[in-house]
Amino acid sequence: MPSDADASPSEPVQPAERRPSARASFGIGTGAGLAYGVLTLLALPLAGASFDAVDSPPASPAWFLGLLAPLPIAWLGWTARRRWLAGLGVAIGSLPLWVAHHAWVSSVSFAGVFPLIAYLAVWPGLAAVGISLARRRCGSIGPAVVVPTVWVALEFLRGEILFGGYAWFLAGHPAIEFLPLARAAAAGGVPLVSWLVVAIGAVALAARYGSRSARRIGWAVSAVVIAAMLSGWFRGSPESTRTVRIAAIQTNVPQNNKQFPSPEQVAADFADLLRLAERAAAEGAELLVTPETVFPGLALDQDGADRAAGIYGDSINAYRDILLGSHREHGVPMLIGSLTRTGLEAVETEPGVRTIEWDRILNSVYLLEGGGVMPVRYDKLRPMAFGETLPYIDAVPWLRDVVLRIGIGASGMDFGLDRGTDRVVFGTPAGVVAAPICFESSMAPVVRGLLSAGTDAGTPVELMVVMTNDGWFGRFDAGRAMHLLQARWRCLETGLPMVRCANTGLSAIVERDGSVAASLPARSEGVLLGEVGVGAAMTVYRRVGDAFGWICLLLGAAAVGSGVGRRRAARVSGSAGGV
Repeated sequence: MPSDADASPSEPVQPAERRPSARASFGIGTGAGLAYGVLTLLALPLAGASFDAVDSPPASPAWFLGLLAPLPIAWLGWTARRRWLAGLGVAIGSLPLWVAHHAWVSSVSFAGVFPLIAYLAVWPGLAAVGISLARRRCGSIGPAVVVPTVWVALEFLRGEILFGGYAWFLAGHPAIEFLPLARAAAAGGVPLVSWLVVAIGAVALAARYGSRSARRIGWAVSAVVIAAMLSGWFRGSPESTRTVRIAAIQTNVPQNNKQFPSPEQVAADFADLLRLAERAAAEGAELLVTPETVFPGLALDQDGADRAAGIYGDSINAYRDILLGSHREHGVPMLIGSLTRTGLEAVETEPGVRTIEWDRILNSVYLLEGGGVMPVRYDKLRPMAFGETLPYIDAVPWLRDVVLRIGIGASGMDFGLDRGTDRVVFGTPAGVVAAPICFESSMAPVVRGLLSAGTDAGTPVELMVVMTNDGWFGRFDAGRAMHLLQARWRCLETGLPMVRCANTGLSAIVERDGSVAASLPARSEGVLLGEVGVGAAMTVYRRVGDAFGWICLLLGAAAVGSGVGRRRAARVSGSAGGV
């Protein structure tokens, strides 16, 4: 019986005396995690960079280091003898990456930043362990296939499923700066790009550690990567293209002012918004776009305004009247962000004292046109986890109260925010527009679902508009650049351009290929007015969605599960042999 149950059919069994010590395994794992973290950190928008004085966020100059970042973990996972200790080391070694890009969360939730960083650090450690387990049963296939499949399976699990999904810091993200590789997203989304990126390093592992058949598979994978970079069929071609002048109105309201504003501050900020809108209209804009939730009134929709007036009188709708008056003067259609409270009614809490309550509260996008508020609105479908909702925890009221009391959720956020129920698109002078809100731009399935709504209705979407409030990042501009980077991937996947409007920046016009055509500096106010080429398009990804990610998840789970099963079988066999 072999002395090492970890050995795969494709590699020789190491003598027992060569088994590394626990300290050595942990130390090597820590080094691998640190290398992964440093390479990833350098490949993404730099944590110390400031974009408050530049018209366009600079591309990550060292994006190519992202091609190397997964290699230390992949190597460790394929060669580790003490996988769990090595995986623990990887998790600890990767901590600088997560701290550098999430320290800003401490100003939003001091108690929540520590669980978040620990949670993210677990995943690279799991990647090392998962690769090691999958090697047990699938070692003969070789690392060129096993490693990227397990890696993407874990990314997809974290990014799209658990806790509502957090699809940030994926292996493929730095490749946004290299179009020949990035445009594969039009076929399989970011999961396919991540698979190709990880496969590049895994081919080198196959050359060093694989059997002859595994090396052949490695060369075949190399051919696939090259073909993916050379193929032009990934790109979606617009069915029609025309140019529209669109203005993104970037406000610069610090988050403290949005959370705890004085009446005077609210009035001043709203006046600034209207002044910028009038300026954009005077400069020839055909469509105006604002950041999310900039309307400060109680109700923007007609039903809500009528109910509010019935309770408090017409003066409660002063901000709505001012907005519509300004809109009538310049006459340019506007997409504007606002909260929506449905079923407004007065409730008498004690004799002579009335308060207002509502059935649901939603984060919405409205279209102003022809001097009025159009009846169709889009309500955010996926509230942000631990910012607008508490995944799983909301189902247990007492646990929800404990979590909020501890302060794990974002301070100042309304955790009563409800999910929208309908996929809604807008007919505007710029064509048919889909308007995912804020964090939804990092959720590829949400964006694809919105585009499908237009296609199903026979009005294909021609432009994406993203409204967001990035004031939460404070002075951490790399967070703003990462949020913009997420949105850029949606353009590559769908073949559509995007206008992104962000409070505190970075507002940007993004081309179909994910490149930034124009943007405004961070932490400033202004108008981004640009010519946007709009037109319907169709890509493979829009047809098949995240099929590639699901396939990797199923295959990765099967590979890791079979490795666990083989380990248990080896233990049972060893016990029987010792009897």
